Amino acid sequence: MPTIHREPDFGYDDLVDLVEGQLRVVELTAVNAEIGGPGERLWMMEPGLGGDVYRLWRKSRGKGRGTYWAVDRDRPWEAVVWLREALSGVLGRLTRPGAAYAYALEPGREEQDLAVLDELEAVRLAGVEELGRSLGPGAAVGALEREVVIPAQAELARAGALRSRLLREHFGTGPDAAERAAAELGWDVGKARKALAAHDDYRTWVREGAAHARTSVPVHRPSGDTGLSARLAATLMTAACREEEIVPGRPSPVPIPDELAPWYVYVRGLGACIAVAVEGVHTPDGNPWEYMTVAPVVMVLEAGWTVHEGVIVSPVPYDLGSECVIFDEDAILAGGGEPPSAVGPASGGDPQ
Repeated sequence: MPTIHREPDFGYDDLVDLVEGQLRVVELTAVNAEIGGPGERLWMMEPGLGGDVYRLWRKSRGKGRGTYWAVDRDRPWEAVVWLREALSGVLGRLTRPGAAYAYALEPGREEQDLAVLDELEAVRLAGVEELGRSLGPGAAVGALEREVVIPAQAELARAGALRSRLLREHFGTGPDAAERAAAELGWDVGKARKALAAHDDYRTWVREGAAHARTSVPVHRPSGDTGLSARLAATLMTAACREEEIVPGRPSPVPIPDELAPWYVYVRGLGACIAVAVEGVHTPDGNPWEYMTVAPVVMVLEAGWTVHEGVIVSPVPYDLGSECVIFDEDAILAGGGEPPSAVGPASGGDPQ
């Protein structure tokens, strides 16, 4: 979480005023009550305003050097990571409410936990709000499916496969395995049979999915020699193009230096582009799905570039918050594109 205001420049009351007096925020009171210390405050931007999370808390100066008040700001998807860790007790109880000692000992505690969950969900949803506003609710629902629902379903399937393996070790896979498991565990035979089959079912699902990916997921490759292995070059190019609509065989109306030519691609809407690693985001051992993008040829020519281990690295204008290239409309027009707005959809984030 980057610190934006702190002591000694501002006292505690000043820090509260900087957030509440100058920003349109709502306080996350239920989360504060669960994880906050004395005087600590946690806010998020009002719904529809971007979702940034602000935390006023005491930070350490280092071992034995005391603390100071500071206001930190995080993007919603980054805040969710540390919030989930801090709220592990709440989430644990909500995972197994029927066996939670806290609920047995403290009537009404579940309502406090549900209030915390409401605020955590608001932070998480703030991460897809901008997508919903620009592309419609279907895009926001799709993002939530990819980022939350599908991973949860896959994790549940893996858990079922693991349980299946355990059952097989105890009851085998013979014709009477389901009956013996049902009798031992107090299940009906249908449930036992399904649980025993989950191991093979999961592996079949993975193999069928992989076969489907090889026929349906678009893979893009540089048009010339990059000096990289074929697999790495294809990974970088595919990560840059991701879900953009590529127009094969269409030449660039803008002359392209030989060094950039292998990474040229024509993108519908954006026009002539170069697949680049964004300077400041790119790291040699980083994830290509986080630093690769496409940028109009003219933007790359104007920003300049270097070649790092075969990869074109360019300081094209980039919004780290939304993980988007800040497209220049004149550059798009020069490359034969038709810009809908100054900020386009090419962005980071690992779809895997």
